[in-house]
Amino acid sequence: MKSILLSLVLQAGLTCLCAAQTPAPADTLQPSAGRSVRIPDRNIAIRDYKIPRSRIGLEQNLHRVSRHPGLDTLPSPAERAAVLAEINARCDASGKDSLLTADLLWVMRPWYDRLHHEDPHYRIMPVVEVDSTIYPERKARLKLRQTRMPGFSLQQINDTLIIDRSLDPLFRRGDRIAAINGISTAEYLRYVYDDRYMNPSYLLCNCFYNLFVDRFRIDLYRDGAPLTVETAGLPCFDTLFRLKKAEETDANIRTYADARCGYIAIPQFFPNNSRLIRIVRKAIVHFKKQGIADVVLDLRRNPGGSGHAFDEMLSIFIDKPEVAYCRGQRIKASREAMRYYDFLTEEQLGQVVELPEDQYVRSFETAPGQYVEGMRYYVLVGRDTGSIAASFVNMLQYHGGALLAGEPLRHNALKYGEVLDGGWFRPVQLAEVGVSMIAIDECTRRDDGYIVPDIPLPAIAAEHLSGRDGELDRLLAIICERRDRNTRNAECETGLRQ
Repeated sequence: MKSILLSLVLQAGLTCLCAAQTPAPADTLQPSAGRSVRIPDRNIAIRDYKIPRSRIGLEQNLHRVSRHPGLDTLPSPAERAAVLAEINARCDASGKDSLLTADLLWVMRPWYDRLHHEDPHYRIMPVVEVDSTIYPERKARLKLRQTRMPGFSLQQINDTLIIDRSLDPLFRRGDRIAAINGISTAEYLRYVYDDRYMNPSYLLCNCFYNLFVDRFRIDLYRDGAPLTVETAGLPCFDTLFRLKKAEETDANIRTYADARCGYIAIPQFFPNNSRLIRIVRKAIVHFKKQGIADVVLDLRRNPGGSGHAFDEMLSIFIDKPEVAYCRGQRIKASREAMRYYDFLTEEQLGQVVELPEDQYVRSFETAPGQYVEGMRYYVLVGRDTGSIAASFVNMLQYHGGALLAGEPLRHNALKYGEVLDGGWFRPVQLAEVGVSMIAIDECTRRDDGYIVPDIPLPAIAAEHLSGRDGELDRLLAIICERRDRNTRNAECETGLRQ
């Protein structure tokens, strides 16, 4: 069969990459039998791969991630047996003789979730195979760029999907999605990770490539009443870009007058953070001139990015001449790692090796003049706060620069980094998004792999169904109550002294 493989990385956006030469991982799921099939009723000629059920629940399918410093030793024999038993039970529950990509994604989820729990960077995602006898590569790319999606972003709170931001006037913030094209939200959620924030493109593609259809029939609840909306959607790439644009920091700086509190959203970090640092510090100085001392930094949506000028950014909030960052780092020695670290040798291949101290940052000096005195910071965090964003909020908490509020970050949000390209699990239509090669022992208050907020604020679906931001509303109320209490205490102390 002649075909073109294209990757859809739908976590943060939709990206098409020609992948005919992309290597598979060395230790991988490789069913020995299967056949390709056309996916019917799609507006692009998509192929999938059917795998006989008898090939799934095999021990070798619990693939090792040999380039990773932590995943390559998982699981223990007892855990391996338990995971295999659950995979086989899912195979039996499917009632199918052969499994397509989405089926396989659900059946193998116990193992993929275990790897993701150890390293939040590590994800398995579906890829798209386009029949090149119908769409040659150039036309396939054009066809994918013409893909449409519902014009909104989503929040997942437990088993509830709620519209978070909409570019389409047919939909409102707070609408609860019940079904899309006759498929319930519960069914869609079987095939995705438990991210708090996501786009419909990610949700739909993972479920038998339901993104690639001509129209969307969306059953929802608005103010508790059922409603059905039919739409052709909006252009996928443009919609993802506009949704991302609406989240930019300089569009999300505001003052809550009733709470006498400033607000700054930081949805991502960049290869060059200089502009972001200027925007954030300027906003804080402006709040101070207005007599506002309490500031909320919102990093709930921030999956990370680059640590460029990390010391300068933290200097705004931490009043210390030097900041302790980490106690050590380790690397999994591989051919790829040797391209980045010349101290590695052939004899070390396959081993987890301590990095020499000149290869990483143990501590750093703050930038003089960046610190803004007299401010109190509260940082909203959640399960999607990851990578360098997790390090940022951890440094603020560890060094007393801010109080964290919200939900705990993912397990080991701090522990792994330096992500390498992943590979395909041929012949099935699944791929690794990326593989970390560094393990980091970052300074933190806990040693169990979790960052836990100082002020717990669990997400509650009912609050968001009204179109409000429940966690932010509760935090603002807490800030007001604390400030009023401190004022009363100060007045009492003044009275006693007099």
